[in-house]
Amino acid sequence: MDRDILFRFNPWWESGKISEELAKPFKRDLFYKVIEYLSKRQIIEIIGLRRVGKTTLLYQIIQKLLERTEEKKILYFSFDEKGANIKEIIKTYEVEVLNKKIEDAGQIYIFFDEIQKCKDWDSQLKIFYDIYPKIKFFISGSASLMLDKKAKESLAGRVYNFILKPLSFKEFLEFKGLKISKNLSLHERTLATEFFDYLKKGGFIELTFENDSKVREYVKNNILERIIYKDILETFGIKDIELLKTLVELFCRNSGMVLNYEKLSRDLGRSKLAVMNYIYYLQFSMLIKLVKNLRKSFLSASRKMKKVYVTNTSFIYAFEDLTSIEKFLETYVCNALDLEYYYRNSFEIDFLKKNKTISGIEVKSSVNEREIEKFRENLKKLGIKKGILITKDQRSDFKNIEVRPAYFIL
Repeated sequence: MDRDILFRFNPWWESGKISEELAKPFKRDLFYKVIEYLSKRQIIEIIGLRRVGKTTLLYQIIQKLLERTEEKKILYFSFDEKGANIKEIIKTYEVEVLNKKIEDAGQIYIFFDEIQKCKDWDSQLKIFYDIYPKIKFFISGSASLMLDKKAKESLAGRVYNFILKPLSFKEFLEFKGLKISKNLSLHERTLATEFFDYLKKGGFIELTFENDSKVREYVKNNILERIIYKDILETFGIKDIELLKTLVELFCRNSGMVLNYEKLSRDLGRSKLAVMNYIYYLQFSMLIKLVKNLRKSFLSASRKMKKVYVTNTSFIYAFEDLTSIEKFLETYVCNALDLEYYYRNSFEIDFLKKNKTISGIEVKSSVNEREIEKFRENLKKLGIKKGILITKDQRSDFKNIEVRPAYFIL
């Protein structure tokens, strides 16, 4: 490993500080959660979609550490630099930077970005983690880290896992410098205007101030196609790119559709196994999520009748406009509230949220009293006492049913 590469990645060794260009001033909510674990022994793992700010978050953590840590005791390396391995990086760092054995250097912080690009990263990391208790590791990468069963097994009990998503609506407002008090009703006009802009841009920071045409181009070229042609292709070595592209567009245009593998197989002219595998790849690349049909007992979910949602409303906007607003709202609610279940038998409830009790959630662009009463009747059939109706812009209360605009979900 060339020492110059390490110095290029770690400018604070010479300057004593990290530039604002690298550690951008806007802090994500996840930043404040992660820094609570700085003193813990375990590895910090940050995963997420492309372009959500994983590298920026690592630099911000480095900036925080520099307040109380000697500069050369913080090492950052990105495996976008091809051909490197963990052992030679740490050896070069030990010899060329620390000028002493790593076990004699005290507390060390090592950041490995895009670690999934390093061959056998898990076994190498485990060795150093087990031998050197004074090294605190931070790793980041794509969702493929979650797929690596061997890595999960070898690093079991050694990792705190964090998922970095695109900006929440709350963070989107904060990033734009808009201050919203806890009394949301005071800001309804602003919230409504900004919310529909947010649905199109999906919380990707680089899109915040872009026009609509740039949004579509960016999402297709820099997110969807790179995940298809680079991440999934490299991770799984797939051969049928056309099937993958077809499924991506299908799910973006029909977010919330019920999965029927047999019908998809017939319509697409591919085997059922191929369709199931490719949907699995999309699920674990964080492009889609599956919502299960919860049985009436609420104790288990059906293996069949799963619904598929894209994980970001900008993926829909890449192919459709906001005229199909209910699709955008339903997808937003599913992801913002991390919903995992719905109910469908003789009637359907869009989502069921399981906490200590079960709540029913229905999403409509608009709603009238007859529809509210029908929703209440359906909840009663399932023994559910509380329901929430989420709409485009309506707000009211009807007995045990709350009606709220989607932009109140921050």
